Amino acid sequence: MNAKRAAVVAALAAGFLIAACGRDDASPRTPVAVRATPPPTAYIGRIAAAGVEAALQDALEVSDAMVHIASVPVAETPAATPPTPTALAAAPASQRTPPPTPRVAGARARIVDRVPTTEKRVALTFDAGADRGYAEQILDTLRDAGVHASFGMTGQWAEANPDLLRRMVAEGHHIINHTQTHDSFTGLSTGRAPKSPEARARELAMTEAAVLRIAGVSTKPYFRPPYGDLDASVREDVQTQGYEIIAMWTVDSQGWNGLSRTGIEARCLRMAAPGAVYVFHVGSAAQDGPALPAIIAGLRQQGYQVGTLEWLLRS
Repeated sequence: MNAKRAAVVAALAAGFLIAACGRDDASPRTPVAVRATPPPTAYIGRIAAAGVEAALQDALEVSDAMVHIASVPVAETPAATPPTPTALAAAPASQRTPPPTPRVAGARARIVDRVPTTEKRVALTFDAGADRGYAEQILDTLRDAGVHASFGMTGQWAEANPDLLRRMVAEGHHIINHTQTHDSFTGLSTGRAPKSPEARARELAMTEAAVLRIAGVSTKPYFRPPYGDLDASVREDVQTQGYEIIAMWTVDSQGWNGLSRTGIEARCLRMAAPGAVYVFHVGSAAQDGPALPAIIAGLRQQGYQVGTLEWLLRS
């Protein structure tokens, strides 16, 4: 009797196991969706183009650099007399990072995508965040035409091309903070989570420190968001760090998007308007550099003066 009972129990157990395995194999498996990185809304910067592994490596390098920066003592500066860019440039390297602007509840940086004016004046701005590209050719063109421009500068580009950054400053061009790594602050164009206020502050501070160290000038108070990604929290966070003007644009050359040199020329001249802010890129992926001479000549033929964003806001 005991042997029979044991045999029955064993048979029942085997049956349950077979049924369970059958149900597991027959149940539909939900496929795991592969998330593709969306195309950027502006030129392909280093992070967006490099892929996930390179982006992670860059993030680790940035983190290591910030640990080093955090360990360097910074001299106290009286709140009532913040150091000027000239004083900062002359200070020891450990004292060159300006103190953050005190947070004012609800304060947001001003967005400038066009300057209200009836005068025929426009600003030329160039973003430098990918490769060296046409930067030297662009500087030659600007020099020969007697034109000053604004350059949105990433810290990584500045560190990779210190000679060009120094030349920009020596020849009277204006520098805008374009973050350290050209990673989106909101995540809109990269498919990643928004950066925290602390991460945004690090991106700005590292670029500011690099530009001060290399060229002796400050990027404040001008900030250009990578990809143009912007929301209310970004406006508040950059304002807190002393960036009161967010440099957007009126006319995008579309060179980053593969538009030909002649197409860029026609587009930029067709869209000219008083107070317009143009955005170009120095990288070799865009034909903005080769198109620049014809654009400057065409704008002048239409009666326009051209200069930096800083100049346009003052005029």
